[in-house]
Amino acid sequence: MTRKEILAEIRDRLQAAFGDRYRGAVLYGSEARGEARPDSDIDVLVLLEGPVKPVNDLTMIIDSLFPVQMKLVESKEYSEKIINALPVDSYDYENGVYGLYRNAKAGGVRL
Repeated sequence: MTRKEILAEIRDRLQAAFGDRYRGAVLYGSEARGEARPDSDIDVLVLLEGPVKPVNDLTMIIDSLFPVQMKLVESKEYSEKIINALPVDSYDYENGVYGLYRNAKAGGVRL
């Protein structure tokens, strides 16, 4: 898998899992900046409509992205990468409620 294919599959699986609540995903951190090492995480903010339900939303993220994580583990090039995806309220993200959101908005990449 290429990096582009990995990111597209992450986006597509999240969209399928969350349906109408899905407002997008933002890659942030070293992967977004082009500074990733082989062991760098793939950091993603999952933008959702309405209040985040931490347990339910994290469970949906884990369930939907587990097949992608397994592909990474089984690959030679990406075996050390871990997908770190966090559910966030899209309103809070757009309004920069937290520093993490402001930083991701400034230097992140929409999937």
